[in-house]
Amino acid sequence: MDVIKGFKNTAIDKINMPSECMRDSDAAWLIDGWALAAFIPALDDKKAAIDKIERKEFKYGQRNRHYLDVYYPPAASALSTPNGKLPVLFFVYGGGYNTGSRRFPEPYEMGYRALGSFFATRGLLTVIPDYRLVPEVQFPSSSEDIRDALLWVAGHAAEVAGAATDSESARTALDPGYVFILGHSAGAAHTLVLHLYPSLRASMVEKTAEVGLRVRGLVLSGSMWYFSVSGESFATGGPVKFYFGGEAEQKEREPRALWAALSEEDVRAFPEVLLMQAEREPDWLKNETREIMEKEIKDKLESVGRELKETYIAAGHNHVSVNWALSTGDKKGEKWGYDVVEWIKARFASS
Repeated sequence: MDVIKGFKNTAIDKINMPSECMRDSDAAWLIDGWALAAFIPALDDKKAAIDKIERKEFKYGQRNRHYLDVYYPPAASALSTPNGKLPVLFFVYGGGYNTGSRRFPEPYEMGYRALGSFFATRGLLTVIPDYRLVPEVQFPSSSEDIRDALLWVAGHAAEVAGAATDSESARTALDPGYVFILGHSAGAAHTLVLHLYPSLRASMVEKTAEVGLRVRGLVLSGSMWYFSVSGESFATGGPVKFYFGGEAEQKEREPRALWAALSEEDVRAFPEVLLMQAEREPDWLKNETREIMEKEIKDKLESVGRELKETYIAAGHNHVSVNWALSTGDKKGEKWGYDVVEWIKARFASS
């Protein structure tokens, strides 16, 4: 994690793209300035352990990006829900609404492979779906894809569980009644839209009963709640504008407005929430979650007798390093992942 301290710029586009060139005679992998590149050597060192976790690919829809990967927990470490089945964790990656993939090309191919293996190793059947991106789609299609992936896995629970072939993989049935979603950045925003936008929320209510799906908790990592950010050009242009529409449409569709419009009944039924940020998020994103949205979420939850804990801070991380530190063996970098697993396990006891 010490290497992340070398990335002084916290702007997402500066740490996620090869724009800030860093060179060190003892760390040639810093060339190009990608924060992601800092983790390649550690992940390569752990490749055998990461690859040991069984992964299977499934097609959940008709479009070319309607595929998902399932990571099977080892039988020795598999968790069990109160129903005696495997809990399910969906990871919804980000990428600025126009990029992202469950499988990256070399030399970054270990990225989400490592994340899926990390959570599977700790007992969770872990699912990473692809979804359609800008410019192929506009609001709310990406969230619809995530909904369809959730429903497909719940509706094909026996098929998914039965596809495990490795002798060390858990053969326990998966539990569609204990599903959790970890959404990062744009993926967190899509996750929020899925649970907040009226037509999507209604479709979830209508279809979840058919397949026994219940989303118990949302872990929202580095999520945007509104787009009108002073000094940030993405707010009115680029992929955000293409996907969410112009300024007026954005104000109607952004998670902040959708949350404000929830009825008391909807708030009571809303999944439990863990807000999470990297310690070194850009200031504008810290302000959104810490200073504004945390209060608004708390107020609405408290109005119906529910609570929200303080925002979880992933120590030492920037916006993109959180996911890539998992499975590296760096205990400080992985701590947030362990804590998320404990948060999920606590939801078993409280259900």
